[in-house]
Amino acid sequence: MKRRLLSAAPMLVALFGVVGLALALGACGAGGAKEQAKGRPLPKDHGPLHPGEYHSLKFEPSLSFKVGKGWATDSPETSDTLPLVWREGGGMGFLNVKKVYKPTEPGTPSFSSDLKVVEAPKDLAGWLQNNPYIETSKPEPITVGGVKGLQFDLVAKGVPEDHYSLCGTNCVDMFQVSTGNAALFEGEKLHCIVLEDVEGETVYIDFGPDDPKDKGSDYTEAQKVVESVKWTGS
Repeated sequence: MKRRLLSAAPMLVALFGVVGLALALGACGAGGAKEQAKGRPLPKDHGPLHPGEYHSLKFEPSLSFKVGKGWATDSPETSDTLPLVWREGGGMGFLNVKKVYKPTEPGTPSFSSDLKVVEAPKDLAGWLQNNPYIETSKPEPITVGGVKGLQFDLVAKGVPEDHYSLCGTNCVDMFQVSTGNAALFEGEKLHCIVLEDVEGETVYIDFGPDDPKDKGSDYTEAQKVVESVKWTGS
């Protein structure tokens, strides 16, 4: 399965790698309570993860989480990206979103050179819902470890043939990150969570797109990781 997001040195696995996002917290208040980091530090290199608890080394806001069998690290963790791989191509990850690509006007031929990077809006969930090339399901409230946010599905649809993005001609560039860019491919469906105030930062999470009723899928396994996450910032 070609899994979408985040670019890295070679556009996060050449923009066709696995990425996405997940998160959670345990506490109360807008930013949630902070806890001391627990578990082992995430390995710096790509490789399988033994079941257990891990904590981030570079990603901000810092966090810890638990994984079961089948998980591995993907491209190196950075201050704004933390991708994880689930078995043969699924996955999830974390993004600290500060910059977004301004969508071009529908019906207007566009090229990668036309892309404009702007500050991420306060209402990132609303920005995604209003992107002309992304369809979303009805947002539902969610509290991830004490931090309130919204969750919904999103899929890229109606991308014009003459729409040339950094990721190609059949995709939509969404966010600019330190490793490159995060993109959504035509017809690709993801489940995402947007938390707009995690210690003052906007965190985007995505995973799927398997059926949430399918036990053992990357969707259900990602949900378990999300439920285990705790923010550990000092």
